[in-house]
Amino acid sequence: MNETADWSRLTDAKGQPYDPRPALDAVANGDAAEGYNELWDRLHHQGDLGTAAYAAVPELVRLVQDAPLPDWRAYALIATIEEHREADGSPPLPQWLSERYAAALAEVVEPATGHLRTTDADLEVRSLLATIAQAKGQRTLGAISLWTEDERAEALGEI
Repeated sequence: MNETADWSRLTDAKGQPYDPRPALDAVANGDAAEGYNELWDRLHHQGDLGTAAYAAVPELVRLVQDAPLPDWRAYALIATIEEHREADGSPPLPQWLSERYAAALAEVVEPATGHLRTTDADLEVRSLLATIAQAKGQRTLGAISLWTEDERAEALGEI
């Protein structure tokens, strides 16, 4: 992780100081459930983000690049953060993160497409498609991709 950046100035989705590195380390070191629970709780809340969410994206991409199997939690979190990044009320992307964040979004497409070939699991497929769509700038497609089949059918008037 980028140790030279000022991680102490990052905030969570509720505006509180938050450094996501311990939770990311927990994921990397085999405690994925605890790490992802914390990341989901602190990085995204009812559409709100903090700057820590942006710092987490390159690290999440690094984790999925090294993973032999897809983890829907990482991909869904990346897609959700990108979906809400430009929403009203979201904090701006810190300048020191902008290049790493953009590079991570470009890089995530390769592991996501590779993982997509290996799974038929609903949550994984939806998360992978959402991430690819968000990385390609297809914001609404990315958002809809995370919807369940029932949610999509209802939106299409099929239910």
